[in-house]
Amino acid sequence: MQLSKVGPWVSIACAIHCMVSPIILGLLPMVHASEAIETGLIVASVAIGALTIGAGYREHHKARVLVLLGCSLAFLASRYFVSENLETAVVVTGAMLMAIAQFTNVRLQKHCCDHAHACESRGEVASSQPPVVVQP
Repeated sequence: MQLSKVGPWVSIACAIHCMVSPIILGLLPMVHASEAIETGLIVASVAIGALTIGAGYREHHKARVLVLLGCSLAFLASRYFVSENLETAVVVTGAMLMAIAQFTNVRLQKHCCDHAHACESRGEVASSQPPVVVQP
């Protein structure tokens, strides 16, 4: 399975966890694993996101996924600097931006791949570079 297909779902799992945790914690005040789970999901989301978006960017060269990734990382990192009542909002926003970046990355990679295959089937070159002509 490709990592770029798993990444968006890890980000969504992170966002769902962050939305549901306050409810669970309200019902189960003795649960202390929530912080570790949240940190693990954030680390997994960031690691997978950076790897897949980096690889995708090398294919499609669209800076908007890097901007989305950067905004996501800013929100996720700000969780350590905001008040406790804003922490859930910034983490959910960061996780959703990460998911959007990863879904956008997958779509752009698919478009690149589709474009390359269509060009190959017509005998064209899929790059923006002019084809190299070899003189005999």
